[in-house]
Amino acid sequence: MGNQIAKTTVRSLSIVDTIQRLDGATLDELTAELGMARSTVHIHLRTLIDQGYLTKEGEVYHVGLRFLNHGEYARSRKQAYVLAEETVANLSDQIDEEVEFVVENNGRGILVHESFHPDSQFDSKDSHTSKSITSAGIYYYLHSVATGKAILAEYPRERIDEILDRWGLREQTEKTITDRDSLFETLDTIEKRGIAFADEEYVDGLREVGRRVKNPDGSVLGAIAVIGPTYRFQNERFTKEIPDLLEEYVASLEKEIEEAYREEHF
Repeated sequence: MGNQIAKTTVRSLSIVDTIQRLDGATLDELTAELGMARSTVHIHLRTLIDQGYLTKEGEVYHVGLRFLNHGEYARSRKQAYVLAEETVANLSDQIDEEVEFVVENNGRGILVHESFHPDSQFDSKDSHTSKSITSAGIYYYLHSVATGKAILAEYPRERIDEILDRWGLREQTEKTITDRDSLFETLDTIEKRGIAFADEEYVDGLREVGRRVKNPDGSVLGAIAVIGPTYRFQNERFTKEIPDLLEEYVASLEKEIEEAYREEHF
């Protein structure tokens, strides 16, 4: 019985994911896309609409606004996430580049906060193809972005292997690391320096500098990255100036998180 309920839940979630990926879908489109019986899909759709998780416009189903409440709760639930948002905004204002805060979720990186620079947007980057003014909630493969590599570098080998076994090393560009041994060599370097680089590994023409953010107990909260076009991320600006500034901001954020933790627990 429990297994059947679990399968039902997975089906409902897959329908929601598919509707979002297709930017809206009809019953027939969902049936064809998911390979489920039309009647089964319809039952799930009706339940999700009744609960406010989907809405229907004509014959097209869309994700409902009830998810907005859950999403905002999730990223404001931790005081550390709120503090990270402030850091992202302040760092972006100072450096005039795009800045992101990403956390690991289910073996992938999920974008929690971002601050855009008008000249640093790339049409080919997933986070910029959305019609929404925000990209919060999009997923990255950890091995292909600076935030992801910064997070992985803090994990034990067993945990990294679990993630790679599940998600693999998908090639995003010709420069994406797709060899496990090469990735581990890179992670060793990141762990020693504390700074992760991604040089056109997620999108051609885009460079990233990332650093992990730690909780007071030493565990990984997430990572922050400064992102921009290769023509602005050159020489010492890419290899030293941005890393030094990022390290400074992350250190300040970690101090704020520790102070907030003390106030909360004492």
